[in-house]
Amino acid sequence: MTIRMYGGWGLISGTTVEGAATCPGPCTLSEADVDFPAQSVSVGSAPWGEALPTSTATAAGAIGEAKSTMYWVFNNPSWTQGTDLIGSQVVVPVRCDNDTKGVSTPGCVFKDYAPVNVVSLSGLYPNYARHIRDAQASGLPGAYPDGQPLTRQTNDTTITSNRRTACPQASSGGYPRPTGYSCDEYPFASTHQGAASNPLLGRTFDWCQISTLTSRTGPGWSACMIPATENTAAGRDDLRIFYNENRVLENDAFYVWIVQ
Repeated sequence: MTIRMYGGWGLISGTTVEGAATCPGPCTLSEADVDFPAQSVSVGSAPWGEALPTSTATAAGAIGEAKSTMYWVFNNPSWTQGTDLIGSQVVVPVRCDNDTKGVSTPGCVFKDYAPVNVVSLSGLYPNYARHIRDAQASGLPGAYPDGQPLTRQTNDTTITSNRRTACPQASSGGYPRPTGYSCDEYPFASTHQGAASNPLLGRTFDWCQISTLTSRTGPGWSACMIPATENTAAGRDDLRIFYNENRVLENDAFYVWIVQ
């Protein structure tokens, strides 16, 4: 919390400000973790304080939300009394968890922010990015900023069903894989919008090497053959890391932004 003075009148010379903080909810905040000592207030100065709450949502599977509040009060030796205590709450809840799939340590995010996975057409995964771009352009969800968001699916059985629906193996009556290629699906199998949610609404694109699907627009899903090494790396080194770093939990919303 930073306090700035832009002007004033009356008995203001010698005014100081000091503060405190609270953390209601599944968190602790000791006196040692609040640092907002008395400081002079004047035009051009920037007295400040900070508080460092600690989440108690640390057990395996724990999820907790809290809104911390910073308080401050103005004092002046020439006043008969100081100002009333003023409080300013964090605008959105902070969610801390130890329930992020694939992550073994607790962490915290602003839960009301839908994270955005940025993937470049000229980056490490150009075919993967191209497939997502074409899929979103055909009416599939997840496009940043105006599309309907995707939501995370963490149930392994459903994820497997999504993959098998979008990318059945040739041995099971599905698509043959060209040498060096593997099948990529969108929306991702790890979303509630995956192929099993609309199994009859599959599509592909003319560069994707899947002759048994056609083009279409609107709801559904798409499949495309892209280089296998790129497909594996995009899932392992891009999407999985995005989920982990943003602590995307079950049913959390997120977007995918395809850039040049």
